[in-house]
Amino acid sequence: MPGTTTDIFNGLHYRSLLGECVVVGDQTLPHNYFSDHHDIMLGFATNGFAPFKKQKHTAWILLIFNYNLPPDQCFQKDNILCAGIIPGPKKPWDTDSFIYPLIQELLELTDSVSAYDTLSSSLFALHAYVIAGFGDIPTVSMLMHMKGHNSLFPCQMCGIEGIRIKDL
Repeated sequence: MPGTTTDIFNGLHYRSLLGECVVVGDQTLPHNYFSDHHDIMLGFATNGFAPFKKQKHTAWILLIFNYNLPPDQCFQKDNILCAGIIPGPKKPWDTDSFIYPLIQELLELTDSVSAYDTLSSSLFALHAYVIAGFGDIPTVSMLMHMKGHNSLFPCQMCGIEGIRIKDL
């Protein structure tokens, strides 16, 4: 609707998680998604870029977004967390080896870490959940270990099947 602003809190994925037990792998944790007002919703993004003028070398940036901030602030550069940079000179062959430490820390936040609330002068269990990940199609293909956007099934969502045109 024109003139209406919505954000990720209006989305089906977020709404489907409300009241659900947190499950990591085959383990059900003793708390529900977003059951505490301290809980944080995060987004993850990565993409390659050419840091030098000749563009022969690339690097990959790992970014974390805090969706608990107001929509007009969560994507401002001062509020984006750079979790790491994967060095080039080309696309990483084994992306998992670079993002594994980040995934471990994010899983720790899902389970809980002890934090201090200065307003109430008390400790609490902080939970943070990555509920959105994004990048362009080649990046998502790399993260999901797919053949790529030029493969027989280039889209992981719609199931469209590619057609090979011979001799072009």
